[in-house]
Parts: sequence; structure tokens; C-alpha cells
Amino acid sequence: MTRNRRFALFVALATLACTDTTLAPDAWLVPSLAMDVGKHHTVVVNPNASGNGIAATIQEGIDMVEAGGKVQIKAGTYVEALLINKGLTLEAIGDGSEPVIIAPPGAPTTAVEVATSEAVFIRDVTVRVSGPNGVLGNGVVDVTAERVTLLAVNPPLGVGQLIAVANNASLTGGRARLVVRESFLDGAVPLANSGTPPFPQMFGIRPSGDVDALIERNVVRHMGGACIHVVMRADLGGETNADVIGNDLDECYPLGRAGALLIGTAAGGLPLPGPATATGVVNIMGNTIRNSRGSCLTTSAINYEFFSGRIERNRIPSAVAACAFPSARVLPAGIWVGSIRGLPATTVVVRFNDIVGNAQAGLRIGPNQTTALEARCNWYGAASGPSGVGTGTGDALVVQPGAATPVFAPFATAPIAGTGATGC
Repeated sequence: MTRNRRFALFVALATLACTDTTLAPDAWLVPSLAMDVGKHHTVVVNPNASGNGIAATIQEGIDMVEAGGKVQIKAGTYVEALLINKGLTLEAIGDGSEPVIIAPPGAPTTAVEVATSEAVFIRDVTVRVSGPNGVLGNGVVDVTAERVTLLAVNPPLGVGQLIAVANNASLTGGRARLVVRESFLDGAVPLANSGTPPFPQMFGIRPSGDVDALIERNVVRHMGGACIHVVMRADLGGETNADVIGNDLDECYPLGRAGALLIGTAAGGLPLPGPATATGVVNIMGNTIRNSRGSCLTTSAINYEFFSGRIERNRIPSAVAACAFPSARVLPAGIWVGSIRGLPATTVVVRFNDIVGNAQAGLRIGPNQTTALEARCNWYGAASGPSGVGTGTGDALVVQPGAATPVFAPFATAPIAGTGATGC
């Protein structure tokens, strides 16, 4: 472009800006930013400062930020319960040497409530849960929690949950989403070996109903309910999908004795509220489930009562003690597949797991499983294979009356869960 043409173009643009009455003087000299009045794309929360884009409380920061923006929180303890009603990222800032702690006063019903269908990300914060719910979303929500610490601190007796999303698509018309990744959850219950100590029935991670969930690489401890509970809708309908991958579960003390990792219904006993029509795929892969203090309350490490999917490459060392006892929904086993409550049979593959040192049964098949399941290449703790219906000396493979014996041979003759093997 010649010098004269560049000059003409400049004059034309300047003339246009000056004659456009919708623009303030000199507006053409600065970029136009689409933003709600009083809103900011990034808000810093700092109780010791104030000014444009700086909030004194986290809730003030949430209210100030525009949808899709970031609320960045300086280290400190924030005595407040939160309502997140727009899509945003809530994250700690700093060098990580000092935590961001959300500690609601008293015992509110929910510490952090998510009430928006827009994507919400919560990262690198600690939430002290003194009521029944930690992080909770109901309906069509999209929640991702990464590197979050959730601690139950003297919560009231009764049923609670540290992070949960529940949705009924027949009422909301849509699906919910939950991701919990690389987080630490502690129900803070007494470390009891047996009996029923006075602690709440706290569940760790709980997607419920019409939800798509990814639960990966978390550490969960000291729950009075299941450490992870993937649950169909209360009416036993809908579609629930979840991948539960690479989690470390220990000292899960379910008062209902349902299981450390429970896949099925919320109803704890009989009768069920009706026939189960739910669908969904729930995969349990690469988890480690222990019972390091030998609690009698851990009746099963994995209770796979319903849905379809895969149980693969999990390590289950001594999760079921000799003192474990049956409940209305499960019989003692490292892995229990099926139902004793009249639910339809599940279709699940059980392979490449290390099931070692579990009393009564390593793998137990419920009476409703009348079609043989795929259960090859599991390690039962002995090169000779499982005892029970097997002829080896390892953890027992038990088949309840009426059930079909799974296809369990060949079995692994050495630990296999961590090898990446595709056969045995």
C-alpha cells in the first residue's frame, strides 16, 4: 500500500469514528470490551485489600465476576458458605505454601452450592464441611473439582456427602456432569475396628441419577457411608454413566455395610420402590481398596449391584475381614456382583484384578446372575487359583445358589493388575 493510500484510509476511519454518535469521544482509540456493568472477567479475593476487581469475601467475588470468569482467592480462612449461580472458575492463587480454606460458620445444609447449568470449576481449595453437604449440585449442573480437599469436621449425625451431583432428567430435561480429580476427601470418623461407633453416614463422592461422571485419582478416607457411591435415580430409572479410575480408598466404614465402592441404588434395604429400569455404563478400573484396620463394617470392597461395564485392574488387598457380616443388599466379598434384592442381572466384565487376602470370598456372584460372566485373568493370591468353586488355595470364588458360574479360567498366576497384560 502506498503512503497516500495509507493516509487516506486513516482519515476515513477517523472520520467514521468522529461522526458515529453512538461512540463516546476518543472511543475509537481504545478496544471495546463486552462486559456487564460492574462485572469483571477476573476477580481477586483479598480480605486485606479493596478496589476495582478486588473482593473481600469469596461470595462477593462470585457476585462481581462475569459468567465464565475467574475468582482467584488469596490464602486464608474464609468463614462463609457459598452459592455459585453462574459458570466460573474458583481457584486458589499464590505459591501454594498457605491454603485457601472455606469454613462455613455453624452447620449449614450445604457448604458450596452449585446452582447453574454453566460449567463450574473448583480448584486447589479446602472445604471444611460441618453440615450434611460439602459441594452439592442439584439438577442440570456441570461441576469439576480438581485438587480439592474436603474435610468433614464434626458434622451432625445422619446421612451426608462431601461432593455430590443429583439429577432427574424427567424433571429437568437434561443431563448433569461431575468430574472429581486428584482430590482428598476425609469423613473424619473415629478409627474403629468393629461395632457401630457414633459417626455420621458420610458418603465421599456421589453422582446420582441422570449424570455423566468421571472420578479419577482421588484419595478417600474415613467414610461412614461408601467412599464412592454411583447411584441410580430414586425411582430406579434414568441413565447413569461413570468412570471410576485410579482412586485410593481406605477405611471406608459403611454403616449399612453396603460396600466401600458401591454401584447401584440409594435404597438400603427392602422393599425396593419398584422395578429397576435404569440404564448406564459404570467402569471401575485401576483402583486400590483397602481396609487397613480390619473393620467388620466393610462387607465388600466393590459392590456392583446394577448397570453394565467393566471391573478391571483393581487391587483389593484384605478389604474384607473374617468378622464381616451380611447386609440386606450384599454378602461378604472383595468383589460382589449381582443382587439379593430382586434387581435385574448386571452385565459386567471382571478381569485383571488382584483380589488377595479377603475372608469369606474374593469374588462372589449373586443369585440373579443366571448368565455366566466373563471373569478370567484375575489373581486370587495363589498360583493355583481361587478356592471355592475353584480348586486352588487363593481367595474364594463363591457362586450363590441359582447363579451361573463365571468363566474364570485361565486365572492369573501372579499379580496382574499393574502389569498392563492383556491375557494370562
